Parts: sequence; structure tokens; C-alpha cells
Amino acid sequence: MGRLSEAKLDIVRGLIEQAPDTALRNLLRALAMDGPHDDSLTRVQLLLEIEASDRNTRNMALSPIAPLCGSPGSLANLTFPPRTLSLIWKALKQEAPHEVEAARATLHEWRGGDTSPEVFDALCARTARGLRAEDGLFEAAALSADKGGGRRALAGCLDIAPLTRHALEQMPQWLGRMNGEKVARLRLVYRDVVAIDDDAGPRFFEMLTAHLTEPWLILRIVAGVMDHPNDTYASASELGGFGERVLADVDRRLAEVAAFKSTSGRQTAHAVARSVHLATVEIAELEQSFHLTPDGVWSHRVARQKRLLAETIEALLRTADRAVAVALPLHTVRLGPRTLKGVPRLTHEPDRDQVEKAATLLTFMNAVRPSAPAGGFASARTKALEALELRIDTYVEDVLAEIHADDGVDQDRARTFLDVAAELCGLARDEKAAQIVRRRAAAA
Repeated sequence: MGRLSEAKLDIVRGLIEQAPDTALRNLLRALAMDGPHDDSLTRVQLLLEIEASDRNTRNMALSPIAPLCGSPGSLANLTFPPRTLSLIWKALKQEAPHEVEAARATLHEWRGGDTSPEVFDALCARTARGLRAEDGLFEAAALSADKGGGRRALAGCLDIAPLTRHALEQMPQWLGRMNGEKVARLRLVYRDVVAIDDDAGPRFFEMLTAHLTEPWLILRIVAGVMDHPNDTYASASELGGFGERVLADVDRRLAEVAAFKSTSGRQTAHAVARSVHLATVEIAELEQSFHLTPDGVWSHRVARQKRLLAETIEALLRTADRAVAVALPLHTVRLGPRTLKGVPRLTHEPDRDQVEKAATLLTFMNAVRPSAPAGGFASARTKALEALELRIDTYVEDVLAEIHADDGVDQDRARTFLDVAAELCGLARDEKAAQIVRRRAAAA
């Protein structure tokens, strides 16, 4: 590659500035692993490193609001376009270059603590004032924010940024086992937050939620502030929306489970099993965080969700047994005046579409095992699995008997069906069981 001209470097610089943080990190990692480079790629790598360093400073200085300007999570309610953050930073570098440089220097020294660096808080306060101004350097950022939650809401978040930054330091403790001291500290922070603005409380929890990889855990913090109230009181409060969103997310996941079919494929089976797991986790979090009263609104919804989840999965388990029966077909023969028996039908090659349907359902059945106790379908799954194992084991023995009898059966086709049975056995049990079937088929 020849030397890049300044015009081309400007184009590359513009593209780098627009790249998401994840893409930037991946590019840097790829270049670092593939070096050394020629002059052109070295200059590109330098641009990436400068941009990455600048973003690290930006993300730390504006960390209380940074996730609000990212990809919204499943429980997000207050969000802003991703470009809002870069526009704020651009305005700060123009209006307060010395403070930005001070923040850059502070970044390498600060290790967290009871108070956040004044330079970070000063930049947040300056941004809040800029967003509220009618015009000026922050107008582009304000217009961008208006496409999301609005400039006033973003400015309100920045007003409580110092307290939120401090709260984020305490979050690991608050999400763990609560005691009197932790609860007291949490409520002191919340008291200071709501003293700033009447609407600051919900915004505070929105900001904390945006930082959580498991956003439903915010219910623990909400419950801690409210002293673990009953669902009737919590649902009617200004923070009731967080519980409502968790319940709505459970409904969304239940819809994904209800839409799952044998034709959905194995990859979808794993994804839907993940939805089952998360639904049970969210329900458990709600039950542990609040006292669900018999007549409470949330109590009725949770009971309906748990019942629907168990019924839907039990129906899928019944479908799995029928699908395996089709994938490993039998035909009935008469052994006596009153005795009929199903024996393997080996007159046609296995129907691959039917085999894949059975495999998809067995994949799902296997993947939901960890969720079965909490989901209320453990007993149904155990019974269905026992019936499936008996069906597959009986089929394997009958096919092996046909091979040993050598009574005109197509040996290759019989072994093909044994291979299908081995695959299904591995999905129903484990790979070791599948290997046993394959070894017996090879030795027959």
C-alpha cells in the first residue's frame, strides 16, 4: 500500500470518528496482532489509537450517561441516539479544552472512591447548561438528544451525574446481600438525588439500569429504597414502571416460546431456551424483590406467566415424542390372534425433514433442563424424557435384531436408521449414549 495522502487520511479520520466503540476496539486489536505494517497502515493505526484514547476519556467523564447513548437494552425506557455522546464531547473540546485535557490526565490517576473527580463533574455540569441554552456549541447535541428522550431529560440526568457516578461504585454491594448499612447508604444517595429535582428519582434508576448487563437486577435497588414493599404499593409508585417493564419483557419472551415450532431449527431452539431461562430469572427477581400479595396486580400477572410458560413447554414436550415417532417410523405386525407389535419400518430411507424436526425439539428439551425446576415443568420434562428414551432404546434393539436376523432387510438402510437413532439419543441423553449406539451398529 502506498503512502496515504492527507485528503485520504481525512476521509479515514472521518470514518473512524463515526465507528462504534466496539468496531474501533476490534480494528485496533486486528492491527496490533497483524503488525508491523507499512507507513500507511501505521498512520491508520495511530489515528485509531488517538481516537480510542479520546473515547476512553469521554466515556469516563460522561460515564453516568454514556450507556443511555448506546444500543438500548430490553428494559430501556430513556435513551438517546449514539451520536449524542460524540456531539457533546466535540462541543466540550471546543468550549472547555483545558478541562478536557485535565480530564484526560485525571483518567490515568483516578481509581474510584467515595467522591468523583471534580473535573468530570464540572464537564457534566457544563454540558447540562449547554443543553439548556437556546443556541451555542451544544445545539447539535441538543437536537440529537431531542430525537430520543429530549434535551431537558438529558440535562436532568447530567444534574445528578456526580451522585450517579458515586452510586455506580456502590452497585456491586447493593446487588449482593443487603444489610442495614448498605440500605442506609443507598437511601442517603437516593435522598440526595430526589432533593435536586422532582423527576430525578426515576432518571436515577434509568441511569443505573443502563449500566447493568442484566437490567432486571435494578429491581433489587428499587426494592431496597422502598424497603421491599408489596406489589400493590410498588406498582402505584413513580418507580412502578421498572416492575412493569420486567413483566412486559417476560411476556415478550413467552411470545417467543409460543412461536417456537419443530420447523424453527436447532439454532432457534437454543435461542428460545435462553428466553425460557431469562423469563424464569426475571420472574424470580420480581418475586424476591417485592412481596406479591394474593390480590396484587403483579401477583396475578406472575401467576399467569408461570402457568403459561409451563403449559407451553409441556405441549412442546408432547410434540417431541410424536416427532421422534415419525423420524423413527414403525409399522404394526400381528404376532398372534390378539397381539400386535410395532416394528421398525425399513422400507424407505429416513425422512431428513422429519429427523430435523425431532432433533430441533430434542435440542430444545435438552437446553431447557436448567430452567425446569424454576419454570414448573421439571416433572413433565422428566416423564417425557423417560418415554423418549424408552422409545429410542426399543427402536435400536429392534433394528439390531432385524440386522442380526438377516431376513431380507436392507443392511445399509438399517444402519442409516441406527445412525439417526444415535443422533436423537445423543440429544435426549448425551454424546456418550450416542457413541454406544454407533459402536453397536458398527459391530452388528
